[in-house]
Amino acid sequence: MDVQAALEMEFADSEIRQTLWRGDDLHVIFSAVAAARHAPGEAPVRGFLQGVELVLQRCMPAATSTLLGRVRAGSLRVQGQSPQLRMSVPSRREMPLSLELEPAQSGVVVLQAQAMECHLQTGGVFRESLFC
Repeated sequence: MDVQAALEMEFADSEIRQTLWRGDDLHVIFSAVAAARHAPGEAPVRGFLQGVELVLQRCMPAATSTLLGRVRAGSLRVQGQSPQLRMSVPSRREMPLSLELEPAQSGVVVLQAQAMECHLQTGGVFRESLFC
């Protein structure tokens, strides 16, 4: 039986492809995020995840028109804990949270939600390099 490698994404140096509101849920879809793959007994491998989607559930209304392109920095704060600069993919948070993203072309956008799901879309993949 193969043991599945754990994946961890970082917010900094990610690339947002699209944001969509579906009711009061905000979907943030990334073209690529900086990531690491952790396999048991092996050194972590740095690379990129393509096709990551964050679904911020019951998200407070926010201006999201600037959430496009490269993200300079970002952090996740869950129920007042210290900020997290990375998170597991897939993962789910079932408590109030705040996601802070700083697009390269504009100021910081703070998103507040009651829960969040992070998953790979169909066809999402880990690559050690984005070069062809």
